Amino acid sequence: MSDCAPLVSPYPFQSRRFGEQLFIGGVLPISPEGTLRGAGDIEAQTHAVFRNLHVALKSAGLEMSDLVRLNTYYVFEGYESDATLYWEKMTRVRLQYLPNPGPAATAVRVRGMGRSGALIQLEAEAFAAPAAQRQRIMPSKSWDWSIPVPLSQGWKIGSQVWVGGQVSADMAGKAVSIGDLPGQTHNVLEHIRHVLLDAGAGFADLTQLKVCYLHDGDAHAAEQRLQEIMKVIRDICGETLPPVTAFGISLLYEGLLLEIDATAHVGLASKALQTRASNRNWAAEHQVLRTGSHIQIAGLSARYKALEPACEDVVNQLALKLEAVGSSPTALAHLHVFIAGDEANDAPEHAMSLFAAALKQLCGESLPPFTVVRVNGLPRGVPLQVDAVAVDLVKQLQP
Repeated sequence: MSDCAPLVSPYPFQSRRFGEQLFIGGVLPISPEGTLRGAGDIEAQTHAVFRNLHVALKSAGLEMSDLVRLNTYYVFEGYESDATLYWEKMTRVRLQYLPNPGPAATAVRVRGMGRSGALIQLEAEAFAAPAAQRQRIMPSKSWDWSIPVPLSQGWKIGSQVWVGGQVSADMAGKAVSIGDLPGQTHNVLEHIRHVLLDAGAGFADLTQLKVCYLHDGDAHAAEQRLQEIMKVIRDICGETLPPVTAFGISLLYEGLLLEIDATAHVGLASKALQTRASNRNWAAEHQVLRTGSHIQIAGLSARYKALEPACEDVVNQLALKLEAVGSSPTALAHLHVFIAGDEANDAPEHAMSLFAAALKQLCGESLPPFTVVRVNGLPRGVPLQVDAVAVDLVKQLQP
């Protein structure tokens, strides 16, 4: 099927195109032969991942200006007071590659990747659409970054909306509502609301929420923090939430307690699968949400502590969710794979290979793009959580 064929890509990234939409995952600072570039040097590694991203886009006949979403995962283990300076150092390299205007972006600090020594990893989404069909969203009531960047708060193409990572910050990139978790959550949701409003959408049009919450090593405190965040989200967005993925990290600006990005579809009827009784991701009722040809699957949590059975368990759950909305593994466009715990941190390559092996049992040799990230913690202390987006063009075209 030509509209849904995986692109032949070198090892530093994986990509898959569905019509005009391209999904790119697992962009690492490595050579096509698998050699790590720029060991210990965030600037060298940032150059490497953006060069690989450019190759991925070019392989699909697209350009950097076609990007609508860019997620950057990076590692920083220094003093907290130096975290913003580190981000700025990394971002000054990113500015050499980012178009103007740039994509809606989320950059989060994580424990590591699925590759030892990797300090940065990208995953992205691009859309081949003329400039006249692309709406950049920069609400007047918003926050700004600590240094000038061409990034966007959101993009809209057709009915699709991408909302970049929103934080409780001011126009100078400084955290606000310090120490006030409900206040910060309210501020973040207000930023998302204004992006949606400018796109002609509202909270009811959300198809996905990704919640990054502060996890500083105290698992109980982190769990309480997430529960409080989700309570505010429910109070503001309504009880029936879209698919939600939540993971614990160290945040960029000092004083930040959370960051949220989102996607939405405007004005399309959706088919949602509600699984209240068996919901493993307690954050949302909707584990699967189908909107036209697009399918969002919430963060599916493993029910086993050891990684090998955890990977098999989550992949089996994924297959059931796709089947429940009349789709199949061939529609998978990208998976986020969040892992936590000593087993993954001690042997990240082995953890990534375990997930790839489990996914191969579902998808065969043609694996969809997936991005493996090691985080500080996951809801309820699980070792693995996976979310997914799928695009089912065949089902969409059927009468």
